Amino acid sequence: MGPGPARLYEPVLGRLLEGTRRAVLALATPRPGMAVVDVGCGSGALLARYAAAGCRVIGLDPSPAMLAEARRRLGPGAVLAVGGAAALPFPSGGADLVTATMLLHVLAPGERVGALVEMARVAGEGGRVVIADHAPGREPGARARLARALGAAVEGLAAHGGGVRSLRAEGGAAGLAARAGLAVESEATAAGGAIAITRLRPIAPPGR
Repeated sequence: MGPGPARLYEPVLGRLLEGTRRAVLALATPRPGMAVVDVGCGSGALLARYAAAGCRVIGLDPSPAMLAEARRRLGPGAVLAVGGAAALPFPSGGADLVTATMLLHVLAPGERVGALVEMARVAGEGGRVVIADHAPGREPGARARLARALGAAVEGLAAHGGGVRSLRAEGGAAGLAARAGLAVESEATAAGGAIAITRLRPIAPPGR
């Protein structure tokens, strides 16, 4: 993503993600001093909420232009790195919380479990992983139908429609969790039920 589209991300799409970000914060309440890693951090808008609460924030994104926006928003205190979810350049157990918002559906189906394994590694046994992405179920009601239609339109324009469908077919983050060594701890929804927010805890290996 170039500098122009990166600057437009928050004014255009950031508003659509506001409820999702609030739901992430509700499932993973900021605490001063906690280390938060956001995989696919984009413009840094979610990390900014954690930074404002006194957290140490670390962001990873494949787009240098998006990271430039994140740096502008977060200032020099944030640790920001270019990279992808397949191999996180962070130590095992180095984070209290690892988040990924609207990332899994962008990855190829064969890459999703590996990305979750990496997030679980960085979180360690005492940390948590929180994933926000398209929900596999269908919430009833007109608002839910409208939210799904809007989401489908946006993802279709971004050529991510196939990824959304395949993630839903896999059961979303909750459906992939056990294969990545994670257990579902709690769940919430946003955008009229179109987005699932799933808090996961790493499963300790046998004998630990």
